[in-house]
Amino acid sequence: MKNNGQLSLYLAGGSHTRAPPPIDQGPVNEFYFALLPDAAIATYSHELAGNFRRQYRFSTKPRRPDLFHVTLYPIGSFRCLPEDVAFAAMEAASRVRKSPFPVVFDRAVSFGKGDNRPLVLWNKDGNAELRALHQELADAMRLTGMEPTKEKPVEPHITLLYQGHLVADIMLEEPVSWTARDFVLINSLQGEAKHDHLCYWTLHD
Repeated sequence: MKNNGQLSLYLAGGSHTRAPPPIDQGPVNEFYFALLPDAAIATYSHELAGNFRRQYRFSTKPRRPDLFHVTLYPIGSFRCLPEDVAFAAMEAASRVRKSPFPVVFDRAVSFGKGDNRPLVLWNKDGNAELRALHQELADAMRLTGMEPTKEKPVEPHITLLYQGHLVADIMLEEPVSWTARDFVLINSLQGEAKHDHLCYWTLHD
């Protein structure tokens, strides 16, 4: 586990503790485990998103490269992260035993319904090892007593832009791929386009 020093902001005790904001103030914090593409892949994905925006006349701009990620396991939404949830997540992540594996996205597709159809990178074959990592995290979270309120189907993807319109699947000339070597606990501040990377865990046997 690699701690970047930010997690102490959310836990009780210690000289770096800050008081949580009032419950009705401040942004909502979305906490989840994720995989991150390396910098070159994130830049390439951003270039693809720009090309698709022009080609299919999407009205919204692509997301910034530093926000690209693959959600592994959603933990929940909070005004500030409860201490028990933080420790449960860290304990669950420390239980994972999985070797590095390839992540491959071979097409861009429209997700969602209505006027908000995110354009995402996706793989019809499902990225089986990525799904297996999701299941390991889900099982580990249950062992800590933290179970999701509602099970959702796992559809690994990277969101390129939001509020797109429906387009037919776009097959990529060259798949977006990299080797996943670690995963991260992210705090996403809703409405602020900001992701705090709290802790990393290296994949290994």
